[in-house]
Amino acid sequence: MTYKGEASKRTRKMAKDFGIYSIGVLGTRVISFLMLPLYTHYIDKPSDYGYYDLCLTIVMLLVPVITLQLREGAFRFLLTAKDDERRTRITTYIYQTMSLTILLCVAVAAMIWVLSPIRFLWLTVILLIVTALHDVVLQISRGLGRNVVYVQGSIITTLLVALLSIYFVVYLDKGIAGIFWANILAHAGGIAYNELRVRTLCKYFKWNCNAHAIGRIMLQYCLPMIPMSLCFWLTTSSDRLLIQHFVGFTANGLYAVAAKFSMIVHTLALIFYQSWQETAIKQFKSDDRQSFYNRVFNLYVFVLASIFICYIFLLKLSYGMLVAVEYSWSRNLLYPLGIAGILNALATSFFDPAYQSARETHRALPAIILTAVVSVGCNLVLVPRYGAAGAAITSVISYMFLMLYRLIDTRRYVKLRWSTSTWLPALVVLVGAIPFYFSPSPWVDICYMVVALAVMAVHQRNHIRQGLAYLRSFIGR
Repeated sequence: MTYKGEASKRTRKMAKDFGIYSIGVLGTRVISFLMLPLYTHYIDKPSDYGYYDLCLTIVMLLVPVITLQLREGAFRFLLTAKDDERRTRITTYIYQTMSLTILLCVAVAAMIWVLSPIRFLWLTVILLIVTALHDVVLQISRGLGRNVVYVQGSIITTLLVALLSIYFVVYLDKGIAGIFWANILAHAGGIAYNELRVRTLCKYFKWNCNAHAIGRIMLQYCLPMIPMSLCFWLTTSSDRLLIQHFVGFTANGLYAVAAKFSMIVHTLALIFYQSWQETAIKQFKSDDRQSFYNRVFNLYVFVLASIFICYIFLLKLSYGMLVAVEYSWSRNLLYPLGIAGILNALATSFFDPAYQSARETHRALPAIILTAVVSVGCNLVLVPRYGAAGAAITSVISYMFLMLYRLIDTRRYVKLRWSTSTWLPALVVLVGAIPFYFSPSPWVDICYMVVALAVMAVHQRNHIRQGLAYLRSFIGR
């Protein structure tokens, strides 16, 4: 097959995966997005929502620890497993190891409870366990090639969160305890659905299976990701702890609400990462990797900038309708948090698969450690002085550092060429801050949004035509 034919086949495969993952991720994020007005209206105190967000932040910190990052190893090793015997060894090792880490987690929680009972400690522990299991089970399904089940499981989980949140928060008036229970039961339901469809415990789990050899290889791949994940948590979430410490739970609640809206960028990044990860791993040794990576990178920058310009100005126009008046100040944080989201998306979802493809995940660790140092240092300086706004500025600085580091470090795998396709979207995003903060009229915001999108679309018209042509052929099948 010619390079052109191979590139076309590869692009279609990635586009198909992107479409499948889009359904799942967009479905889950839209439902989650619709929950935010419900939470802000029925949880009157931003301090209460700030406390829940802090508990959730701790859960996200500990999930990589309790899973030993085997959720990443599940996808990476099952994706390239060529027979059922190897799949059985991989799956058995994952479940056996998870059983031990969960027991250890419960023991540590019991010790903490005896020494100092903490509000919602056991709900946080249960949420941690079901979230960890949910992540691992879904990645196993994905590694086994059951992408549709993976997407369906994600949507079902989020739909259950929405329905159960309405029941517990609105109908039973349980406050943030209701949010805990909604998420716990929903993740348990997602685990049950994936097991019913894929039946991994029946097909690929045997207690007496000798999985130690594959386990050592998996741990060599996964363990470097634990400190990397912890350092990444320091970059992404330690600001919540510092805001709470220096300013209070109310400021943390306002910051948490603004950060939730930046999930629009994170949604696109997650969709891209899931489809790009598989393509990058399978095509890492292709002869035209250099040009292919460059095309994908430039198109990704364009799409990120376009999504950002649309959502940031539409949010500005409708923010008062989306959140209660007590949370309205958080609108000021939207722009820097959105830019931070773009930089994070480029630094992680595009560059991470390069390290994974080469099985050199340890090389990704120095950048994350240094970024964590930059993040914590800037937060310690800026948060006491500027509060939540200082944390938002820190996010921009930290992710800019991470992206530049990754851009240089991954030249060992691929050398990206910066062009107008890269600089033009970046310029559009930066200039957009002027009308966002200083425009006298909503019409100015709308005009800038339209003009900015038109300028970028004209420059990327060839890619847009190719995308539309593929979409028409896909629908016509």
